[in-house]
Amino acid sequence: FALHFYTPIFLLFLQVLLDFSTGFHVKEWDENGMARWKTFRRQKREWIKFAAACREGEDNSKRNPIARIRSDCEEDNPITYSISGVGIDRAPYGIFVVNPRTGEINITSIVDREVTPVFVVSYYFAYLTFCFKTNLEPPLELRVRVLDINDNPPVFAQTVFTGSVEESSMDNTLVMKIIATDADEPNHLNSKIAFKIESQEPSGPPMFIMNKYTGELHLANYLDREVTFPFPKLNNMML
Repeated sequence: FALHFYTPIFLLFLQVLLDFSTGFHVKEWDENGMARWKTFRRQKREWIKFAAACREGEDNSKRNPIARIRSDCEEDNPITYSISGVGIDRAPYGIFVVNPRTGEINITSIVDREVTPVFVVSYYFAYLTFCFKTNLEPPLELRVRVLDINDNPPVFAQTVFTGSVEESSMDNTLVMKIIATDADEPNHLNSKIAFKIESQEPSGPPMFIMNKYTGELHLANYLDREVTFPFPKLNNMML
């Protein structure tokens, strides 16, 4: 006698229709020619509250929550929210915390712009089933900018500046440029530096003119080495 084995073959045909507003629909046919539709909805995520900039050196917790995100997955499934980044799980730690059930982000500490001018927060949300997390999509990025305050004084690049100019040079001849820096936010009013000559030796009519914006020092009048020796000195150039 002979044994014959038959392996059933099931054919599945798919027709996919795209619906860019909601997701996509799949039509299935089985081996009997029966058809059915399945709909896969695209999950939407949106910021309910964007994080406004935080001011350094101040208690910003009165504005909590500073941000919140919502996913329409919340309508059908329990979701847990989490965040990661500098100021969270990387130094400086614990500045921002998230409520894992509501997605609300709170700020807990005073921030320093000179340490971290912008915090980039990665925002995750996942299904929580039987104590296991299943990430739904790649994380969203939240950028929290730190507003500057004028908390840093200008600093001269060096203690003593020494320049030279030829005798009988014309008025307005460039002698040197004074350099100073400010750690506050660049191109901001708080980091703007103004230069000023407080006094000179020997005293008398001004021998130099200081450009208050650039720090350039120019001759104000003709200098005679035999008259002005020892060399003139500017004291207490102010910022």
